[in-house]
Amino acid sequence: MLFGGAGLAYNRFTANDAYYIYPSAGVIQWTEPYLDISDRTEVARGDVSGRTAVIVFIGQSLSVNSVPTAYTPVNSNIDQLNIWDGKLYKAKDPLLGINGGDSQHRGTWLLRMADKLISDGHYDRVIIVPMGVGNTRVGQWSDPNLEPYLFNRINTAGLRMRDAGLPCTAIMWGQGESDTSANTSQASYAASLQKVIGEFKRAIPGCPFLVAQEAYYYGNTSAAVLAAQASVVDNVHVFAGENVELIGPSGRYDNTHLNESGADQRATLAVSALVAALGL
Repeated sequence: MLFGGAGLAYNRFTANDAYYIYPSAGVIQWTEPYLDISDRTEVARGDVSGRTAVIVFIGQSLSVNSVPTAYTPVNSNIDQLNIWDGKLYKAKDPLLGINGGDSQHRGTWLLRMADKLISDGHYDRVIIVPMGVGNTRVGQWSDPNLEPYLFNRINTAGLRMRDAGLPCTAIMWGQGESDTSANTSQASYAASLQKVIGEFKRAIPGCPFLVAQEAYYYGNTSAAVLAAQASVVDNVHVFAGENVELIGPSGRYDNTHLNESGADQRATLAVSALVAALGL
């Protein structure tokens, strides 16, 4: 099932500001995006049919370049949209536009998931749109007036997809560890997440939104955060994403961030969540 809508995103801000991404590194440490395109191959939009999945990934450090080693997909027809320049590239780890990418953090679970979606026969091509930022709280994504203005990136991502002529198959939310650390209440987390979902509904109308169960932080978790994540699921527009809590310490190199085994496990869980949500 392929949902449209990216072309309907409208410009909430002035023309110059709509595509501007406020640098997060000055507000949140170690969040400088990886933007080195010296070894990247730009690709054409090509045919974006019902056999092409376009998936947006938003969240914190588990969904950036934080896996120790890069992953090389088996399938070659995996591309990415870089929301910083609006161009499509052949996807490879470390992914463009999200933080990490240093010598100790080269990979993601996102490419693993894209690979499985194709190998399992669900799609012929996958285009990923990564926009996660490490070490972020849900409130930083939901407040348009709070530095580093992450809320505004939702509009930018929608406009980049519109300009690239990309529909939207799914938006995947993977965040919660920082709110476990901050002891965020269920009510506060749910209210903030609803604002994020509402802005995606405006910027990328009609695209299913999947919310992962994700709160595990250095051996601790938050029942409040998990309950808030579950509470926004309506099985109409918002669906249950993957349960990251199922990934134990053996899948995490520091008891939080995913190692290669944990990344593969999350990719498998995410494919199952997409299959259920989209009726694949």
